[in-house]
Amino acid sequence: MKTMKTIFVILAFGLIFGNMASAQVKDADKTKETIDRAKEQIQLAYDQAKKAISLKDWKTAIEACRKIAAENGKSGYYGESLYWLGYSMDRFANSLEDMKLQFKNKEMAIEELNVLLQKMPESTWARDAKLLRLEIAEGLANKGLSGYQKYIDESLAGGVAEGVSGGVAGSGWNQKKTDADTKLYWNQKKTDPDTELKLVALDALMQMDREKAFPILEKMVREEQKPELKEKALFVLSQSRDPKVVPILAELATKDPSDKIRQTAVFWLGQRHDDESLAALLKIYDAAAADSKLKENLIMGFAQSKNEKAGAKIIEIAKNDKDPIARERAVFWLSQRKGDEVLAVLLDVYSQTDNAKLKQQVIFSIAQNKSPKAVQTLIDIARKEKDFEMKKQIVFWLGQSKSEEAIKFLKEILDK
Repeated sequence: MKTMKTIFVILAFGLIFGNMASAQVKDADKTKETIDRAKEQIQLAYDQAKKAISLKDWKTAIEACRKIAAENGKSGYYGESLYWLGYSMDRFANSLEDMKLQFKNKEMAIEELNVLLQKMPESTWARDAKLLRLEIAEGLANKGLSGYQKYIDESLAGGVAEGVSGGVAGSGWNQKKTDADTKLYWNQKKTDPDTELKLVALDALMQMDREKAFPILEKMVREEQKPELKEKALFVLSQSRDPKVVPILAELATKDPSDKIRQTAVFWLGQRHDDESLAALLKIYDAAAADSKLKENLIMGFAQSKNEKAGAKIIEIAKNDKDPIARERAVFWLSQRKGDEVLAVLLDVYSQTDNAKLKQQVIFSIAQNKSPKAVQTLIDIARKEKDFEMKKQIVFWLGQSKSEEAIKFLKEILDK
């Protein structure tokens, strides 16, 4: 009897455990099915994002990248999706006419890139994220949003500006150079062992005997075929205060076949802040008729100089240059200066051009002055301006001024 009871108990437990095991297998199958379905959805979103980016369909790309990022690291695409989310938001912002919406989308793009850098600092996408963040921040800072200057400063200190806006040439590097800075600059991009050894040897020679090192450097910047070594030799040469440096930099700025070397030479000339270097820059500008990028770097060099001749050259470019892009850059740098004289120049430029982009840049530059005179100048322009889109831009910037005169003018528009 006991044997029968024992058999029944064993069978009962077997049935129970069998059902439990079966249920666990079914649950496991359901879980696997759920995971597989989620993976399929992520893969679908990833493929959709790639296609949308290639077609420049930024809204679809943003939506698809957000779907992947929402998984919060559960897929291998998390870091990549955050990068492309920031990229797509920035490009979408560029397609918008409303400046306020442009700024908002670019600010959100930086926020997404920051998430990537905070959560996945070791990601293979981290460097790309820093470069993109720097590019966006540079544009925002140039538009007067000073809070984004910190990203530019961080990039220069951390050496991620390599490859952006012409590398160091376009970055605005103006720190005091030390041996540590030199090594940092060299280490911005990994070099092959042979090149690295040459750079270390050159640095050591510069420390021991500059007279012997100088002709080697001069030969390298003129004849070196390896771009990386040539560029870094140019950096070392530019730090020398030898009077022979200026003619060499001027020659490279006008005759070197590499755009990057020409722009870098101009940048280092602009950092010397002496009359001879300024004279060279002025001469180079007059010869750089069709090279817009080179002219942009030259204008930045003039803007950084405290010399009156440099200031006069910016005004001349803003008023008379045949290159509309050069005029826009000159007008932008005028926005960094204060005073009624600058406002008069900007007003003159505005009244003498039909170029819509240049007019928009003038409006922005006047708005950055933030003085009562600047506000009144914008109001005067708005009263006379017949172009609706242009008037809309002026009203936008007046709305940012918080001026009583601006408020009165805006009320006047509303009362009509």
